[in-house]
Amino acid sequence: MTQPAHKTFSAPARKLAGVCRAVFLCSLAVSLAAQAPVPPPASTAPVKISVDGDDVFAVGFDKLAAFEYTIVDAATGATPEEIEKARQRDQVPDWIKLYQDKRVALTGYLMPLQVENGLSKKFIMMRDITTCCFGNVPNMNEYVIVTMKTGGVKPIQDVPVVLVGVFKIEEKYENGYVVALYQMDGEKFLGPKK
Repeated sequence: MTQPAHKTFSAPARKLAGVCRAVFLCSLAVSLAAQAPVPPPASTAPVKISVDGDDVFAVGFDKLAAFEYTIVDAATGATPEEIEKARQRDQVPDWIKLYQDKRVALTGYLMPLQVENGLSKKFIMMRDITTCCFGNVPNMNEYVIVTMKTGGVKPIQDVPVVLVGVFKIEEKYENGYVVALYQMDGEKFLGPKK
């Protein structure tokens, strides 16, 4: 009995097969990474620091963004009933809820929303500078919308800054779209992180 001859492929065909295999493996890796749950931070234990003699919680996006937040709104094609059902689901872990209505020192990157006379009274504190304008659209748990209670702050950008204020957790919807998860009433701008 003779063995069937194995077909040999030309060098260009072998190269194309190798490229296709590499593309498949890369897309599989990206797909699996996108499905992987976000790991919790190394420590979820609250940390307090002293600011002007008052103890406040030190909070950064290493904690605030360390859980998977799934958006269900008009942009995802959800019906009003699905949106309402999603609003009843609680996605925020207890180790984040601990900061609700508490004074915190938040570290992040500032992006001004309103500037008057060189000061910003409303701005966003973000996880990093690649978020938003020049990079990816941030996840809802990767930014905090801040409104200063009095005055404004110098809009220092491109370096991490620290701001003290009262932290709030509430899904904000506008016209069927989730626009915010975290908000903060800003009290005192401490400037660039040291």
